Amino acid sequence: MKTDATKLNYETANDWHAEKSMQYGWSSEIDTFLSLLPSKTQKILDVGCGNGRDIQTFLSKGFAVEGLDYTHAAVEGLRKKFPNETFYEADMRKTGLASELYGGIWACASVLNLPKSEVSLALNEFKRLLVPGGILFLSVKEGEGERMVPDRGGERFFSFYKEEELSQIVQESGFKIQKINTAEGVAVPAVRWISVYANKI
Repeated sequence: MKTDATKLNYETANDWHAEKSMQYGWSSEIDTFLSLLPSKTQKILDVGCGNGRDIQTFLSKGFAVEGLDYTHAAVEGLRKKFPNETFYEADMRKTGLASELYGGIWACASVLNLPKSEVSLALNEFKRLLVPGGILFLSVKEGEGERMVPDRGGERFFSFYKEEELSQIVQESGFKIQKINTAEGVAVPAVRWISVYANKI
């Protein structure tokens, strides 16, 4: 399966993905996300947390955060890097976690590796994990269709979206959109990202 090839890519090229992720900056998006949390004391779940770039930011700002990634190499590295924090090696479509645990879910550049036909599975899971009124952040690459994309680690599967398309999927999954915008990435200007902030209804 294409998604299996993507997971293998993240496993075998974990160091390269970790290095590459540090080239991206999401500080303004993180600030907006944190401002929309229903309570500053509620936990955040970073879905697709990778090397922990955003985990570190949340912790530095005084927020409680847990991480989830389906890559074994990433989770093992995170547990060594952040020995006092909690990390889960799990599929975002079916995490196995208890319901209504989190005030916010940060899914930065993670659902874009899912086929469009399966994105609603992840969104439904996010809704289950969030407290009522909890905030969800999603970011995906702007574009059309879905395909395998070659890189240094081999190939990865990507789904690309337009604003209206993503907005419809999010709303149909039971979220109310607070803000949606499209902007060029900080590190790679040729890549345009769509960012969505939405509350669980």
